[in-house]
Amino acid sequence: MFTLAYHALLRIGEMTVNKKYYNRVISLGQAVVLHEKLVINFIDFKHSNGKQFHLEIAKNENDNICAVMALTSYLILRTNKGGPLFLNSSGDAVCRQLFQHALNGALNFCGLSRTYYKPHSFRIGFATDASAKGLSNKTIRTLGRWKSDAFKLYIRQSGQISSL
Repeated sequence: MFTLAYHALLRIGEMTVNKKYYNRVISLGQAVVLHEKLVINFIDFKHSNGKQFHLEIAKNENDNICAVMALTSYLILRTNKGGPLFLNSSGDAVCRQLFQHALNGALNFCGLSRTYYKPHSFRIGFATDASAKGLSNKTIRTLGRWKSDAFKLYIRQSGQISSL
């Protein structure tokens, strides 16, 4: 989930349910692995105003951080039961609390402070990396499904990152 959260700039409400609220959660049928890429069809998302968005993520040469490989591996284990893309081991939709708990566990394992990292950090990380790699503001805005220039608030400068 973390790898896909980063590469697809996912909002927490696009991956997890909150009190059985499924409205904007990506369903199994919206994410398809095709050869060397992952395709996600966003049907309803914050600021969508009825417009759909089609995102393609190319396979990364580094399998350890490849969203295509990660989702492929997950889908092999996941049941074919419809519903939300991400299910817990009981077959229920992953809730926000479970995602946050897993993130906290990963941060603790890495010796990082939970103070600085939240589920939204994946969007911040991708926006920051994309900007550092020279992607245009328009491209970053589009990939993150931002309606305005609010994404600029997500982009961290190197001094902000190293001081954490």
